[in-house]
Amino acid sequence: MTPTAFRAAALASLVSSAALPAFAQVTLTPLSLTARAYTHVTSWQERGFRPAGLTEVVHIPGHVLVDIRAVFDGPWSDEVDQVRANSRDIKLVLPDGTELEAEGSYQYWGQLQMHAGSLSGRRPRDFPDTDQDIHWNSLFVVPEGTGTATLLIGGDDVSFEGPVTIPKTSDPDDPAAFASFEVQSVDRYRMAELEDGSGDDAVLSTITAPPGMVLADLEIEVTGTGSNQADGDPRFNWSTSNFRLIDAEGRNMALVGEQFMRRILDSQFNGVNIGDSTERNVIWLVPEGLTQATLLFGETPVAEVDLGSAPVADTN
Repeated sequence: MTPTAFRAAALASLVSSAALPAFAQVTLTPLSLTARAYTHVTSWQERGFRPAGLTEVVHIPGHVLVDIRAVFDGPWSDEVDQVRANSRDIKLVLPDGTELEAEGSYQYWGQLQMHAGSLSGRRPRDFPDTDQDIHWNSLFVVPEGTGTATLLIGGDDVSFEGPVTIPKTSDPDDPAAFASFEVQSVDRYRMAELEDGSGDDAVLSTITAPPGMVLADLEIEVTGTGSNQADGDPRFNWSTSNFRLIDAEGRNMALVGEQFMRRILDSQFNGVNIGDSTERNVIWLVPEGLTQATLLFGETPVAEVDLGSAPVADTN
């Protein structure tokens, strides 16, 4: 084939490929589509980076915060193995035609993050023996008095249009409502001896409380009582920084971290199956004279802590 003929054949192939029909969008079928409305909600966006324990509250005068949650039937077939819609392709359309984009979403119920949620799903590996639904949620800022709206989901893969009823306002999910918490033991000591590595290669270090202060080591048993997973997974997940320890006046104790083997990590990601329990040791810096404290998960008191029952040791 001459160079000219080769180029002509290649061009014909490109034109033919461009003319092939694209796969049609998948129209999503909702298994559930619900909405909740709040006057205010706590943002967890920066919570783990604010050791002072101060709460960021989202409240917009003249508006309500509408939390929309949907579960769609997985549209899986031999041709469709995944679907996705970017957050910018998801709109809440008001009766006057105004299109709103989401301002936040939940990965864990009760723990709002200030970024919109995209929609995505993937066909199960053992399809068609098992199915996999698609979960999605986002938070929209809607003018007060709005009674209905339309949820539109578009993009390259999927499409959906469905009515949403804006309900009366209620309280947001309590992030502590999905587990029970019990302090199993309390230890207090002036210095934590740590070890990084093992054997002859181990690096030794210490953390020492300043004068008048001690390290309060709480063994906390966490039992999963309900799923806080926005994707429906039957687990309760949390991070060390979700806990707070306060005195009777509400003053926040400084979080040192969570014990992991012979280390103290500033924060860990943890999880437990629903119905199961697990223990974690979390350590705070507290005044030596503080005998009573309250353990909080988020803003919810979950246990009273008798610090005074633990004698103060020199080391852990």
